[in-house]
Amino acid sequence: MAKKARVRDYDQFIVRLPPGMRDRIKTKADRAGMSMNEAIVSCLDDYFPAPATLEDRVNGLATLVAALKRGSDLEAQVGEIADMIDKTLRDIASDKIPVTMSFAEKVAKRVEEWDMEEYEAAQDRPFDDENYSTPSFPDEQWEDPFPDSPGKEDKD
Repeated sequence: MAKKARVRDYDQFIVRLPPGMRDRIKTKADRAGMSMNEAIVSCLDDYFPAPATLEDRVNGLATLVAALKRGSDLEAQVGEIADMIDKTLRDIASDKIPVTMSFAEKVAKRVEEWDMEEYEAAQDRPFDDENYSTPSFPDEQWEDPFPDSPGKEDKD
């Protein structure tokens, strides 16, 4: 069993707060039933999360695969798995998930190749939904520029 870190072993960092911020932090922390330190650490943890490990991602993928095997919405689940694999590979390539340097370089090279293949494929289909969208206007904002053009039926 891992030992719990003692408070005196924690890193300390002095921060200068602009005028009024300490009071805002105190008010929010009190409402949440937290100390100011807990509130600040919570905010920092949200903004600077601990990096995911490859093991964390593989476990997440295993959970998704297990759900896929027993689930009914296969299309959504396959999409979720594909998105997680893509994010994991991109995180490895950008050093957000620590792996050996040679593995990270191989993944980065392959991700770059995939992106280039996708870019080239997109050039071959310039008018598909992902590459081209027509502007849409709510009916109340759209005004027919040619209301009296021939062939139009009178709607009144």
